[in-house]
Amino acid sequence: MNSRIFYFLILIPLCFLPAAGGAQAGEPEITGEAAVLMDLDTGRFLYEKNADRVMYPASTTKILTALVAVRNGYDRMDDRVTMSENAVYAGGSAIWSAPGEEFSLEELLWSALLGSANDAATAVAEHLCGSVEEFSAAMNAEARRLGAWNTHFVNPHGLHDERHYTTARDLALIARAALNEPLIREMAGTKTYQLSRADPDALSLLVNTNKLLWRYEGAIGLKTGYTSQAGQCLVAAAERNGRTVLAVVLKSEGNNIWTDSIALLNYGFNRFRALVPVTEGDAICSVPVVFGDGEAVLRAGSGLTHVVPVDEPAPVRWELRLNRELVAPLRGGEQVGSLVVHCGGEEIGQVPVLVAADVPRLFHTTWWYRGGLVLGGLFLLVGGLRFSIRRSRARFYRRR
Repeated sequence: MNSRIFYFLILIPLCFLPAAGGAQAGEPEITGEAAVLMDLDTGRFLYEKNADRVMYPASTTKILTALVAVRNGYDRMDDRVTMSENAVYAGGSAIWSAPGEEFSLEELLWSALLGSANDAATAVAEHLCGSVEEFSAAMNAEARRLGAWNTHFVNPHGLHDERHYTTARDLALIARAALNEPLIREMAGTKTYQLSRADPDALSLLVNTNKLLWRYEGAIGLKTGYTSQAGQCLVAAAERNGRTVLAVVLKSEGNNIWTDSIALLNYGFNRFRALVPVTEGDAICSVPVVFGDGEAVLRAGSGLTHVVPVDEPAPVRWELRLNRELVAPLRGGEQVGSLVVHCGGEEIGQVPVLVAADVPRLFHTTWWYRGGLVLGGLFLLVGGLRFSIRRSRARFYRRR
């Protein structure tokens, strides 16, 4: 048989799955017009309010600016960048640079993320892509790659433009990717940064605009934003007890931006917990191997983490799918299938299934052993025939 799928169903009452649809008891009341809460490790959305409504992002735009800059210019962070008039007079918040002033590309990223400097963000765009328009095209391409299909940016800083928009869900996807970049993660979680500037009177101390870095235990970033059209915006992330959650709030009002974000983060930490149904290296089972010297022990090639509510039990089901009938020899580490994990009727992920150790082929089933038997048999047959012929000839000559 060319292909066989084996199913091993293991029911384990370990996991807790959120109810599908509707509001859950204890969900936070959010003032912001749109909001989401994401478990950063799994990418699972734990709370949604108008998650796909098109909104203006204000300076949270700079998260994608930083992501594009790091992915396209990581080896150019020491580049010296000369401030153009277009950058200097971008408008809004700034480090109050002067035309012709020089900064390193990295200093400009610090300025954009901590100080929310629009002149710095514009200079980054011009340096890496030659113009704001070309850099915006790169931002939109990166957004599509991340699955942020309802995002369209026309500048690197977020000053209002009706053609410049996103959604809370899209911003969460972008922010998750950004926090996977060590340099962005460091910048987003830093409270202050000192710029080196020739003019002693120029602004040199950058203070992170994200107040949660001072107010919320475990806060690691990420970016604030405000325009009159966008309202108060915040993308906030925090780590506690090995978990990281990410809150996006758009178009909130006044101090509600902080209370909204804190309420979401608390909800993520208090209402949910991590479940690890599979860890890398876990033994799954042993299966027969055709022509094999023993069974093959199979193990998980990677781990799987899922986030679940703390008070809603549901069974976990493992489904082992082998790509083919296992025939020796097998090499240790060879992938032979996948382990599909279900929780409460929902598929939560797949991990590769590997052979734990070599499974050699039984000696008497090898082709050269069988070939040797055939050749040996032929040799005996030919020898027997020759012997018989010689005896027949000898008898013939004796009769004569």
